Amino acid sequence: MDKDNFMRDFMPDKMVLKFKNGKYMTTLNAGMGMFEMNFIIDPEQDQLSQIVKLINKKYSLTMTGEQITQSVEKMPKHNIELSGETKKILDYHCNKAIVTVDNESNDAFTVFYTDKIDIENPNKFSPFSSINGVMLEYQYEKYDVCMHFEAKKVKFTEVDDSEFEIPEDFTPITEIEMNKEMKEIFASFN
Repeated sequence: MDKDNFMRDFMPDKMVLKFKNGKYMTTLNAGMGMFEMNFIIDPEQDQLSQIVKLINKKYSLTMTGEQITQSVEKMPKHNIELSGETKKILDYHCNKAIVTVDNESNDAFTVFYTDKIDIENPNKFSPFSSINGVMLEYQYEKYDVCMHFEAKKVKFTEVDDSEFEIPEDFTPITEIEMNKEMKEIFASFN
């Protein structure tokens, strides 16, 4: 998005990753708190949930097993080449990988990841599944929005089990419905 676009201030500018007992969750907030999106991953249950809140709309999508595989297969393939190069990010020794996306423009970008943060299969349900470590710098495109992430801090605190639960007041919808809602939301930012 152009740096002069006033809607840029409404885009997510921070993601938080929380993990506990094999489960992990990413949270993105935007629009001065009007929009929140969470991905909750439970590898033991082979389950991925997406929770979205936009002002008064609250939706959830939960997929398991083959549903997740089919969803990931719809994304452009990410070809990952380990470079052997390293870099320090927040005192973590990170390995470098070059990712080439199998799309019209063959987008390529660099990923830095570490195996020093104890999350098993941290990229299991993503195009980055072959990267065996927590990515501290990477880029991701979803809903026609390209986002670049770079870790700013890592802290170890107690995480309540309820963080990984879907609130009861969220309406379950299908993947097709969720994709439609998300495209409309992000299109409004442009």
